[in-house]
Amino acid sequence: MAAVASSDLIFYLAANRPENDTTTSGGAKDTDVQLITRDAFSWSDKVDLVSAAGGDTQNCVIAGYLADGSWVQETVALNGTGHVQTTNTFSKVLKCVLASAAAGAVTVAKYNSGSPVTVFTIPAGEKGQQALFLLATAEAVGGATKYFYEKVFVHNANLTDSLVAGVVWLSEDEDAELTMDCEMSASATVTNGSETTANRVTEPTTGGAYSWGQHASQGAGHTVGDAEDGNLSPSEAQGVWVKLTLAAGRTPEKQVDWAPSIAGAAS
Repeated sequence: MAAVASSDLIFYLAANRPENDTTTSGGAKDTDVQLITRDAFSWSDKVDLVSAAGGDTQNCVIAGYLADGSWVQETVALNGTGHVQTTNTFSKVLKCVLASAAAGAVTVAKYNSGSPVTVFTIPAGEKGQQALFLLATAEAVGGATKYFYEKVFVHNANLTDSLVAGVVWLSEDEDAELTMDCEMSASATVTNGSETTANRVTEPTTGGAYSWGQHASQGAGHTVGDAEDGNLSPSEAQGVWVKLTLAAGRTPEKQVDWAPSIAGAAS
């Protein structure tokens, strides 16, 4: 029996991915949109897109920051197997999402003066990648500390093998402002959940009282699976609520510099 490979363990986002503090956060797993890789945080170029399928002519929304710190969202129409580029030169790319699922694998690259350098690939059948906490801002000096809550899912894409003894942790948290807890129902960890909050500044509570921890290493990781049994069956996913804490007066940055990790064994 083949083992669960690291490439089988994919971080997907939830169905509700707010870009403001008023709309719903969380929900069920969205296997169309993955958590964007940290490689995209340093772009400094135009974004180049090309598909392996000629039928991919749908729009793609690309959002991030320019070198001057301004936030820009640009829409580019794919041209099938022909390369297309953004007008803007991005400093950071935090969202790259197609209007509909890709017919063929879509390569997302830095333009690099006409010689594209691949950063990530949108698989056929998916729509793209996006970061959490887009446009999250702290209150001014003298204001209150703000707390944000958004959700990711660790998905076992292996079709035959289960992950066992699985733990998830924050392998990178540059500003020490993130904590996490696995999604719960009736105060017990549960997989394939769909809990939402009214908005991303409202703490999730319907599943139970969350215990927000840093889980800063594999040894201190949070055990996944129903009732924390460590198991993720084929196609099963563990929801993970992530909490961002921003103190009043906190200096703005262009990204939340963090990376979640998952490890375990094969059954």
